[in-house]
Amino acid sequence: MGEVQVRPVKATLGVWLFLAPCLVAFLAVPVAAAPASEACGSDLQEADWNKTVDRAALVPWNVYIEPYDDVYYEDVYYEDEPYRSSEDTQRNSTLHPEEDWMVSWRYPQPLAPMRTSMQATMAVGNDSAGAYRFNLSAEHRMTFCVTFYGALDENGNRAPVEADVYLMTTKQYQRYEQAYSNAHSSYGWWDDIDDLLADRAPELRRYDPMGWTTYRDVHAYEAVNEVSFSLSLDKAEVSRSLFSGEEWEDFYLVIDAWDNGHGGDATTPNSALYADVAAVATPRSFVMPPASVALVLIVLLGGMVAVPAVIQHRYSNAGLSEVES
Repeated sequence: MGEVQVRPVKATLGVWLFLAPCLVAFLAVPVAAAPASEACGSDLQEADWNKTVDRAALVPWNVYIEPYDDVYYEDVYYEDEPYRSSEDTQRNSTLHPEEDWMVSWRYPQPLAPMRTSMQATMAVGNDSAGAYRFNLSAEHRMTFCVTFYGALDENGNRAPVEADVYLMTTKQYQRYEQAYSNAHSSYGWWDDIDDLLADRAPELRRYDPMGWTTYRDVHAYEAVNEVSFSLSLDKAEVSRSLFSGEEWEDFYLVIDAWDNGHGGDATTPNSALYADVAAVATPRSFVMPPASVALVLIVLLGGMVAVPAVIQHRYSNAGLSEVES
């Protein structure tokens, strides 16, 4: 008789042991995470240009916008307003402080992995975009801090300004670069497409030939005057396709100062802006393998199925034991 009474007790104990981790996680007080900006204040060095960091810029006075017959479009589509070609967009050195070599096309050279912290100041012209290219690895946790400020006002103070910050891979930046060229073309068809994509969810933009997304669909910080965020990779970023095979992906930290069509992005500042950028590399002592997440989910799902089945089996067999009279 005593053995029969012990089995329900074991079953109840097993249920509580299964639910205990869930209750502890629910009742535990969350630990406040330190802001990423705290990691951007020390041990910063000048960037090692063209070795671990590269620079690029997108400007309205240097875009390719002549793919069609100019005479045809001038006669048919621009009867009410003068036709604009690429030669009509002139450079204003005050509004566009970018250096010439930053806007000319260059074949991207391989970069060494980013293992040291750096700081730099980027000048971004009006209606333009600037980008830093990095080679990030899973061995280091990267923290980025960006602060914007405008030109000097009459009192010698920096005027406040807002802009957008995006983190992209190489493939994503290429689509962003194409979108910038389309938006600054002289044919005017981009405005209609731009309105359609303005309020689309990030996961839907990737399936549109004219849409562009950021890394993991979350690293988009729009209409801010300063921002800090961190990134930890679990493996090297490599893209795979049927025709080109595996391709290495660099990362682009984009400073956006044009109206890119997103519903919540900052407007064009109508002046040049400056961005203080800090990138802090923190070594990681342990990096979990990419398959660990799948293994944990398999174990949890298997436990959720197995534990109730075992408890039910033991409970149903509890009443089948013979009782001595």
